[in-house]
Amino acid sequence: MRVASKPSQRTLPILLVCEGLPPDRFEGCDGRTDIRADLQTKDGHKAGSSAGKNSVKWTTEIIAKTGADGSLDFAGPAVHGKRGERFFYLGWSGDKNGRREMFRRIKIHLRDVTPAQLARVVTTGGVLLARVRAVAKDGGPACASVPILDGWNVQQSEE
Repeated sequence: MRVASKPSQRTLPILLVCEGLPPDRFEGCDGRTDIRADLQTKDGHKAGSSAGKNSVKWTTEIIAKTGADGSLDFAGPAVHGKRGERFFYLGWSGDKNGRREMFRRIKIHLRDVTPAQLARVVTTGGVLLARVRAVAKDGGPACASVPILDGWNVQQSEE
C-alpha cells in the first residue's frame, strides 16, 4: 500500500512585466485618455511601476502548493481561476466621458511554471518572472490569453 505524502506549500515572489508600450500609451483608444494597465487582485487593482521607458512591472506573490499526488496548484492575492487553470489578470482602463472604465484584460497563465523553477527560486532567492507584450495584433492594448515572452524564468533580483 502506498502512503501519500503530506501536501506542502511555499510563498514565492512574482515579477510581471508588460513591455513595448507605445509612447502615447494608447491615448485616444475608443475616446479614452489616461490609459493604464493594473494588476487585478482579489481586493481591487494594483498600479504598476516603471520597468524602463516603455515597460511597466508589478510584484506580487504566489503560494505554490504541491498536492499529495505531486500536482502543483497556486494561490495568492492576484491569482485567479480554478485548479489547473490559474492565471493573473492585467486590466486595461482609461478615462472616458469623465469616468474610469476597464475595457480589456491580459491573462497570464501559470500552467507552464515547473517544479524545477519553483525550487530554483527557493534555492537562489530569486523571483519568478513573466514578460508579456503590451500591444495586440490590432495595435491596441493586448488582451485575452497572451504568450509569455521567453516563457517563465527565474531572475536573481527584481532589476
